[in-house]
Amino acid sequence: MKGTVVITAKIEQGVVNVLQPGVVLFDQLSESAKQRAVDDFCQFYLKEYRHGSLEILTEFPIQYEIEQINHDIQQNRSFHPARLQAFLVENDSQLFGNILNAINESFLENGAMANHHDYEDWYQEQYDAIKPGL
Repeated sequence: MKGTVVITAKIEQGVVNVLQPGVVLFDQLSESAKQRAVDDFCQFYLKEYRHGSLEILTEFPIQYEIEQINHDIQQNRSFHPARLQAFLVENDSQLFGNILNAINESFLENGAMANHHDYEDWYQEQYDAIKPGL
């Protein structure tokens, strides 16, 4: 039909994700787009790790991934920050991908976040959604 927008839906763990055209979940990205998403997320992760503020991620079923990445950060803490990020992307890409799948965010086909400016914006939204007093 002329003028009709097709929206796809994916049901995962009882949650229906309705995606707009050109917007996909992490596991649907091309390899190069996944690489961008992992690079961006790794940079965010390291920043939050340094500030000791990764607590929001513990709300997702990714404890193993967090423990392994944190172990690798500790083991290589003498690396220059850029070298550490490159090391993590090279060696823990699958772990970061598991995290990106678990947070269930949507991405543009180039690997950029679809609904947020960046991971800091997403993280702040998650933080703001926590009920006051908890």
